[in-house]
Amino acid sequence: MSDINYQNLVAEVSYDGQFLLLLDREQWNDCLCVAFPQQDGMLGARVPLSEFIDQLKTSADHLCR
Repeated sequence: MSDINYQNLVAEVSYDGQFLLLLDREQWNDCLCVAFPQQDGMLGARVPLSEFIDQLKTSADHLCR
């Protein structure tokens, strides 16, 4: 969804027509970050995607016990 002249690409992820999250390289050029919308429509803090995936895996492991 980024403007072609935008230095760092941004990807909006939606599911069933609903905006879920934003992926970008805006804060750290060497890693992807993820940001989720807040209730006010603004984006929350950006988190490195690798950390977010690790947390998802840990949470899923705990739920499967």
